[in-house]
Amino acid sequence: MPKNVNAASVFVVDDNPDVCGTVVKLLRGEGLLAEGFLSPESFLESVTQDTYGCLIADLMMPGMSGLDLQHEILSRELDLCLIFMTGHADVSSAKAGLKAGAVDYLEKPVSPDALISVVRDALKMAEERREARLQHEELSARFSRLTKREREIMGYLSRGLTAKQIGRALTISPRTAEIHRSRVMEKLCAGSLADLVAMSISFGIR
Repeated sequence: MPKNVNAASVFVVDDNPDVCGTVVKLLRGEGLLAEGFLSPESFLESVTQDTYGCLIADLMMPGMSGLDLQHEILSRELDLCLIFMTGHADVSSAKAGLKAGAVDYLEKPVSPDALISVVRDALKMAEERREARLQHEELSARFSRLTKREREIMGYLSRGLTAKQIGRALTISPRTAEIHRSRVMEKLCAGSLADLVAMSISFGIR
């Protein structure tokens, strides 16, 4: 499996080779990128921070359980939407997984139609989460380029103050305040004051 996947993939983790192989074959038959693993440990050895998509995991496995795997995914902050496969006796554990952030659980034997439907929903969610994270990282990188004074100016701008009012508050000329304003807008790639306000709210600096 490639270490860096540029498209959302589906990862199947089940210690039963027949189940794992059948699910992977079904997913690939639907045109999805899918890879199977017979243990949580082998799956975790293969992933990087760039790995994202949907993870289908058996809940009860020898060694690391599905819930243990979920905990590890959360601690690594991986962009993976988790779906549990479980036997009827494991439903209470599956519900615990839902509370911890899993998107769904499916009881075995799994219906192919139900599986594909849930997987497509999970992949869409994973794409949205990844896009939101990448946007936040890009915005953080832009914000880090602001000087201390520019961050001050950003705070005043987000509250609707004019260059003249900012100059008065900081004991600088309106022209200097205007120059700072232009630099802030340019560094943040803010197209409007509304954009700037939204950015300042996301960083809690208003």
